[in-house]
Amino acid sequence: MSKFAIIGDSTCDLTKEERRAHDIDYCRMTVSWTDKENKEHEIHADLDWEEISVHEYYDVLRAGHRIFTQQVTEQEFEEVFRRHLEKGEDILYIACSSGLSASLHVAEKLWDEKLSKEFADRKLLVLDSLLSAMGQGLMLLKAADMRMEGKSLEETYDWIFANRLSFNQIATVETLEYLRRAGRVKATKAFFGNIFGVKPMLISDAKGINYAYEKMKGRRNALLRMVEVIKERVIDPESQVCYVTHAEASEADVELVVSKIKETIPFKEVRVQFLGPIIGASTGPGTFGIYYFGEPETRIGE
Repeated sequence: MSKFAIIGDSTCDLTKEERRAHDIDYCRMTVSWTDKENKEHEIHADLDWEEISVHEYYDVLRAGHRIFTQQVTEQEFEEVFRRHLEKGEDILYIACSSGLSASLHVAEKLWDEKLSKEFADRKLLVLDSLLSAMGQGLMLLKAADMRMEGKSLEETYDWIFANRLSFNQIATVETLEYLRRAGRVKATKAFFGNIFGVKPMLISDAKGINYAYEKMKGRRNALLRMVEVIKERVIDPESQVCYVTHAEASEADVELVVSKIKETIPFKEVRVQFLGPIIGASTGPGTFGIYYFGEPETRIGE
């Protein structure tokens, strides 16, 4: 097996079990908010929810507080990168979309200006995923599989870079307000109108920006439409795991989506997990996202 470290960040949404099983590390971002007593809170965007529970976190948003997200700091990058470099490992860092976070630029600057000089015999490759959440997570898992197959750092980077637009995301939110407020979505003005019961459909476009491209009347129709889109775009579902992520959606909604996927698309497996703290802060409670490998995403938000 080729020995190189595979590293993501707090937007990749991989569970502790998945990271351990595939030997994947990650660099933590941070989140902060002010509560109703004007007390400031700042915690790590921890994928294992050790500093705050999923329910408590989304309750902060439900209470009307805005959660601010911060990119990975240079200090965090250095701590994590150095841990692997000192073991003689090269590094593949698959980063959150450059359209959503500047973290990858912090990593590149740290490497160019400092670590590459100290570890002149090592390599660090930074790959812009143009995605986040489990789309980014799927790339990390694919990289781990390729490493296990004996592929080199460069071979792994090149394949994922060439195929990154085929890691598909389809999502819907209860309201575009969180995305609009965070500046994390492209949409026409019509999408921001307060039209009762209309739910937006979102993709990550070819530039790595969340793009609201379609509207559905009602939550159920939006959830079922996501499954229709996947059926139209998926490639070789029998060989892949489909990930359904949500920000504390109802059990009924989760059951509806999972049962419909299993009924209509022959994925090897369908896994359900919570949407992580970074993307969840920008999309809000009730968000649903589905991630899979399919036709390359060529659309660009207008």
